[in-house]
Amino acid sequence: MFQFNVKSFVLISFCFSAVASRIVENSRVKRTMQQDLNNSCENVKPFFEMRNISVESFDRPKGTVCGGQCCSGETEAALKMQGQKDFSALLRHNSRSIQGLLNSTATTLQNHVTALSSQSENKTHLLFSQIYQQMSILSKEPISMLYKDILQYIQVNGSQNLLSTTDVDMKTVVTRFFTELFPLVYHQIAKALAPDFSPDYKVCLKEIIKEIQPFGDIPRQLSQSLTKSLEATRLLLQAFDIGIEVLNTTDTLLTEDGGKGNVECHHALMKMTYCPKCLGLVGKEKPCSGYCLNVLRGCLTKYVAELDSPWNSYVEAIERLVIAIKQHNNEVGVNVDLVIRGLDTRISEAIMYAMEKEPEIDVRVKRACGPAKLLEVTEDPRVLATSTVPSNSLGNGSKRVASNLRVFPASPVNQLQQFLVSIAKSKGFYGNLADNLCKDESYAEPKDIHCWNGERIGEYTKTVVDSGISMQKYNPEVKPSIDLQHLDPRIANLADKLRHVHQMIIAALGAAGLPESDNFMQSDSADGSGSGGGPDIMDDTDDADGRSGSGSGHGPIVTPNSPSNNGGGQTRVVNYSGTGTGRKHDPQHATPQEPVEVPTNDIKENSASIPYCDFTFISCAILLIASVTRY
Repeated sequence: MFQFNVKSFVLISFCFSAVASRIVENSRVKRTMQQDLNNSCENVKPFFEMRNISVESFDRPKGTVCGGQCCSGETEAALKMQGQKDFSALLRHNSRSIQGLLNSTATTLQNHVTALSSQSENKTHLLFSQIYQQMSILSKEPISMLYKDILQYIQVNGSQNLLSTTDVDMKTVVTRFFTELFPLVYHQIAKALAPDFSPDYKVCLKEIIKEIQPFGDIPRQLSQSLTKSLEATRLLLQAFDIGIEVLNTTDTLLTEDGGKGNVECHHALMKMTYCPKCLGLVGKEKPCSGYCLNVLRGCLTKYVAELDSPWNSYVEAIERLVIAIKQHNNEVGVNVDLVIRGLDTRISEAIMYAMEKEPEIDVRVKRACGPAKLLEVTEDPRVLATSTVPSNSLGNGSKRVASNLRVFPASPVNQLQQFLVSIAKSKGFYGNLADNLCKDESYAEPKDIHCWNGERIGEYTKTVVDSGISMQKYNPEVKPSIDLQHLDPRIANLADKLRHVHQMIIAALGAAGLPESDNFMQSDSADGSGSGGGPDIMDDTDDADGRSGSGSGHGPIVTPNSPSNNGGGQTRVVNYSGTGTGRKHDPQHATPQEPVEVPTNDIKENSASIPYCDFTFISCAILLIASVTRY
């Protein structure tokens, strides 16, 4: 009995000793881990302070998104707002080059037409002062009004409705100019000695101009060429403004609603960007490429999927219009540069036409208005000045116009050509937006290894879904909202504006401006802009299993991952929609690397090992019972 008691006592003592030792060791490990975690949180504290996010202590309850000891719920809320601002800034940075291109080209074109009109006006005034001297003084006001209306026609400002029509009617403007000019021209035809006709007689001359058409068909031709070329220029300037508006609006859609409509997206953005800091990771950990694509496609698809095709059509239409405007032969009739440069010549041709038809015009005027009625007395020095100019100065054409005013501002053909090269690169801007953002190495890692995968620093092995709306239900990072299939009215409005620009440009150019092979409407109705030539997102092991990838393409093929890829038998959704934009990480081409576990996971693993004490105690109890039974 004594022997049994001694053995039992020794065995029990050993058991309790082992249990106590294990408890002490676990407590020491937990204290060490907590101390290390507190130290790591102190290390990331400056990161938060730089973003004006105050962190008072690290002993508050953890946030629900990151679950890191370094971030409370309040800290996560502040980080979520910061993440929205950062992402909005990233979008603006990405579209800034296109906005700058549109804005600078619009400014260049508007300034060129303004300078061109000013120079043409000076040439026209000089033409009258040197060639048609008797009309020079009285023609200044009609000439100035003509060019003022030309400049007003192309004025586009933000207060107007985009693609709105102008109040200026060039047909009316040109008709008014030649109506005011006719009494001056007929004064030379009649060889009147008095400086001017009486007001009543001038009214009669203006009323019959439509009937006798003293300038032939030149006014109609001039009004048509001015209208078509100025309308094309105005349309291009408005199209530039619409492009800038679309880019600006889509840059702010994610943040302007305060997060109410994009909770999943904002959580995913914060988790991708700031959760490493909440877990105490001090280095510059950037998200994995595939992780970034899933998050941004989940956030952006709802907004950009409906804009990709309209934007591409918008760019194609602008390209057509710019090419037509800069054509030297003005085949389409929209080269405003050539039209304005030749304006003084066309006016001179109209006057010379009237001079050639002098006998016929004189007869028809006298039949309608009677003999010329002249002013008896005038005190107007402008009119008196014209009487001193001999009438034989007419008929010499425009050859005597000073050569120094023949120098017009250089055509911006080089700038327009550079614009065409640059704007062509923006095709697919919205369809590839997530891809382009994630290619920025300052925002994400170019590969899927040794990067932040949403849980730790390691490898990203989840499926990278296609960018189409229908595929977002398989997105492992951002769950689509219930209204994903319902188009945001703001996006619908922007898409309509882009389509309207396309339609207006096609109408302005007509058949002469478009090759027969082009079908812009087809691009409007297309489901996407991908070529289908992208890499297959199935890995090599899929082919080894005998899956050839054939099928109807009506739905995803679901294949299980091997445990070596993600350790969890996670399901991969493989898209066969033919867009060619989906991809996934191929573990066979990756460099093996041990993932770095974050501190919180270590705490969980060590806390999970504490039940070893219970196991030891139970083992001791079993041994004790066995010894009692034995004896």
